[in-house]
Amino acid sequence: ADAIRHALSAEDFERAAELIERALPLMRQSRQESTFLGWLKALPDELFQNHPVLNVNYAGTLLQNGQFDDVESRLRDVEQWLATPEDIRERAVYIDEEEFQRLPSAVAMYHSAIALAKGEVTNAMKHASKVLELAREDDDFPRGAASSLLGLASWTSGDLESAYQMFSTGMAHLQRVG
Repeated sequence: ADAIRHALSAEDFERAAELIERALPLMRQSRQESTFLGWLKALPDELFQNHPVLNVNYAGTLLQNGQFDDVESRLRDVEQWLATPEDIRERAVYIDEEEFQRLPSAVAMYHSAIALAKGEVTNAMKHASKVLELAREDDDFPRGAASSLLGLASWTSGDLESAYQMFSTGMAHLQRVG
């Protein structure tokens, strides 16, 4: 945290972005979204163009803090980035290969969360199901989040048996990642 604050104070934004991305797993696990969000907001917006992992996590952190305004535009930016030619995508700056590989499932997961928040249960289920299609079998974080979202969507639609099954499955995955 001190190193990030110093890099931000020195306006060494590339270094700050690297440190923030390195802190992502611990910040996510310890539920420090508001601190994480403060750091992300201190970075210049144009920096996120080549930092897709940070950008998708920015969208997720905004969602977790109930700040929906910028989420969909950030997700669109990541989707556009994923659709760009490989030579341009090689300019991406990221720290963790696993987080980088999760980009498509992360985008779908946050679309599911937005749809559920809007009461669009069918869309929430569609996007959460896509996460399960995209995520590796052994990747507990996206599988847990998607299963939990499916559980919440099932509960919202009145299917309590499916809700219980999916939410229990989601919690089991999330407990494995701490």
